[in-house]
Amino acid sequence: MTAITVPTVALILDRTTRTIWRRIADGSLPSITEDDRQKIPLDAVIREACIPIEPDDYELVTGTDAGDAESQCDLALLFLLRDRPHIAMPLLTLAARYDYPEALYQIARCHIAGKGVPRDGNAGIMWLARAASRGHSVAQEQMRVVRESGTGDDLDALDALLERIEQRVVFAALESTANR
Repeated sequence: MTAITVPTVALILDRTTRTIWRRIADGSLPSITEDDRQKIPLDAVIREACIPIEPDDYELVTGTDAGDAESQCDLALLFLLRDRPHIAMPLLTLAARYDYPEALYQIARCHIAGKGVPRDGNAGIMWLARAASRGHSVAQEQMRVVRESGTGDDLDALDALLERIEQRVVFAALESTANR
């Protein structure tokens, strides 16, 4: 039986760890002891998740629980797609501890757009530069354009500019792959 730890359960259920412990104590959430830790069976978590999590995504949940940066980032993207940035940001922050480029990039975009964090262009550009320095190709192109054009204080214009650059870079990559 696959089981995950209380902090991961709390994120996925959008509850505090204290609430999860209370539910374990009152028996409304099953638990097992594994490796001297209380864990919750994955199927019990999936049933109550605050977003739909498909069987293809179960590996993201277990990878997140195991501390895998790519899984943490990809699970965060599922929460962002479901308009749950307040859950995505802690997951992105975990992945950013490993300097995972996509997590750094998504944190930048969240700061600039004000998703899950207050809008902050300076923090957004800092995270964007960090993603670019770690080899994120979209962030590299965005930083090049931002340096050339300057950013100003208009975060809506900056967000729109970054979105256009992202689309251009992604479409170019797709076209390049299709032409092989």
